[in-house]
Amino acid sequence: MTFLEALYGSQYYEIHQKGRDGNKGRLNGNLFLSALIILFIFAVLMVCISFVPGFNDRMTRSIRSVFGYSSGKSIGKLLAIPLFAIIYFIILKTVGSETSFKNKVDAFMQYPDEVKKKANAKLLIPFFILGIIVFGLAFAKL
Repeated sequence: MTFLEALYGSQYYEIHQKGRDGNKGRLNGNLFLSALIILFIFAVLMVCISFVPGFNDRMTRSIRSVFGYSSGKSIGKLLAIPLFAIIYFIILKTVGSETSFKNKVDAFMQYPDEVKKKANAKLLIPFFILGIIVFGLAFAKL
């Protein structure tokens, strides 16, 4: 089972089991994948900030030259919202398209129930690993 089959198939399967329209799992899957990609980008940035000499200073200077001395919270909103929208749109047009979603769900539904039940673990492990990296490096910098 591929990661995308586990993602879209498990979303469809869980919603469909509750008697609702399983096709709404496409939205959930696309949102999860977008969040995972953003978390990956943040993890890479945090690793670079922590281990590449001078990266933090260069990045801070470039952000300050664009945004001035705005608060980190407002800069985060200005960067994260458009970034999320762009990533979501790309996913929506590629791996999260309706055709791709149906193909992934059809493949997922062919697996035995034991395999289907393990799909969430396949999704959450990378998410938690990236989360630990981001938060661990962020707290190590304090």
